Amino acid sequence: MRDIDLDKIKIETQWPIIGRIKDDLYPYEGYDHIRYTARALAENEEGKFGFLHIKGEDYFGIRDHLETCGGGLEENEGIYDALVREIREEMGFEITSFELVGCILDAYNLIGRITFSTFAHVKLDTSNKEKTNRTEAEEILINEILWFDPLDALDHLEHHYTSNVDLIVQRRDAMALRYYLKKYTDLLK
Repeated sequence: MRDIDLDKIKIETQWPIIGRIKDDLYPYEGYDHIRYTARALAENEEGKFGFLHIKGEDYFGIRDHLETCGGGLEENEGIYDALVREIREEMGFEITSFELVGCILDAYNLIGRITFSTFAHVKLDTSNKEKTNRTEAEEILINEILWFDPLDALDHLEHHYTSNVDLIVQRRDAMALRYYLKKYTDLLK
């Protein structure tokens, strides 16, 4: 297995690197690939942020956590197009506005991967929910969409988890949400 050093990764991006998160929860066996993803800090018309409630069990173990909508970039796909696709597939909504926020590199020891996630703040039109087009795994794991006031969302992400995978996912999303709220709102001044 080739080893990729999380601290030495240099990726050209015009958006700030919000953070680098090492996996201190699973045994380290090296990393052999980087996955590029787009993730949405999705806000509805009432100012609430929507998260996928992931509940079930897979190779990471038992899951019961919140997760931002998003996923891997397909070939020749940009961040905006990936988020339009992912939000339609996973949530059934359309984007009405889009603003790039920043990037997070985080490590997953269990699968030997580093993920480079680009986060955007998107506003959604939730008045017309369309049918989702989730994968089989998503149908099993996505329990529901939960909406939170921004500070309640941050509190939940930072303090409510029961397993290692819950913590790994939620600390990434909490870092992005905290950065967004501090930089673009008056809520964390």
